[in-house]
Amino acid sequence: MSVWVFGYGSLMWDGWEQSFEGERVEGAELHGYRRAFNKKSVENWGTRDQPCPTLGLEEAPDASCTGVAFQFSEEKREAVWRYLRDREGPSFDLETAPVCGPDGRTVSALVAINDPSAASYIGETDLEDRAAMIRGTQGTAGTCLNYLRKTRKKLRGLSIEDTAVEAFWTAVVRRK
Repeated sequence: MSVWVFGYGSLMWDGWEQSFEGERVEGAELHGYRRAFNKKSVENWGTRDQPCPTLGLEEAPDASCTGVAFQFSEEKREAVWRYLRDREGPSFDLETAPVCGPDGRTVSALVAINDPSAASYIGETDLEDRAAMIRGTQGTAGTCLNYLRKTRKKLRGLSIEDTAVEAFWTAVVRRK
């Protein structure tokens, strides 16, 4: 038995899995959700005074989110869960959901799903207003712009063109 984690934002590219001796990394798809810049980061990529819009998931019955699935040994389950709980914070629930791998196989994976009733939720904020939040925003993990750049670069490297990421990128670039 093993534990799987689905990543759709910075989990895809920041190397976190190496600390837990990940056994496998592969593309995966989560049905019923889509990416959205709907969470304000007030620590890792921004501050309380200058938050950074970061990715969360929005329920969308006809959509799917393509990302990355990480596999770990069963012995790492509790440590991985604790790490994700701390990393994602109280505005996210760690839920178990089916994700489909490139070979058509479905596995049950931990997925961080943000709570739209949390104070950090900004899904109702206009795209242009969210894009305006990026300029000069920085947190403990780096700048908000680098978060967006690295996420977009990883998605493109995996041949994934996500409309939410591209629309946000366009809005940010237009503001330069």
